[in-house]
Amino acid sequence: EEKFGMTPEDTLLGTSFCPDEINNHEFDLPTLMRNYWGNVFPMGGIGGSPFVGETGFKAFSSHVAENGNIIVVFGPHVGISEDGKVGEYLRAGQSGNSSACGAVIGAYNACLAAGEDTKFDSDVYDMQMDEIKQEFAKHAKDISSTENPMATCAYQ
Repeated sequence: EEKFGMTPEDTLLGTSFCPDEINNHEFDLPTLMRNYWGNVFPMGGIGGSPFVGETGFKAFSSHVAENGNIIVVFGPHVGISEDGKVGEYLRAGQSGNSSACGAVIGAYNACLAAGEDTKFDSDVYDMQMDEIKQEFAKHAKDISSTENPMATCAYQ
């Protein structure tokens, strides 16, 4: 804060974390940042990608205090089960692990199944997943050959 001259009073935080409920616990990064910086402009959708586009970013930047600052933080998440399996998480009230991040894992698996040269049709009812698949399509095969593809997906 002191090094960069930003304070919660003159800084607007833009966040783009996957809206998964496991990213919103008391000591998770989105909560800690919101608690410290105060005002938040949510920019994201599934997978942690900022989906607000040019219009949303213009709106975000117009909400900043005069001569103020912005911080943008974004990124995916990856669950790790209690037995150490990357890409899985035991959610409250469920008897078995489920995927985390399900959107990223789903896009990755769709790209692997479709092959390298596949162009996905646009689906106006699932635009966020379409974007994630487009981003993964060119990398899925390489990701599949890594030591831990689920961990690698979080960095893609």
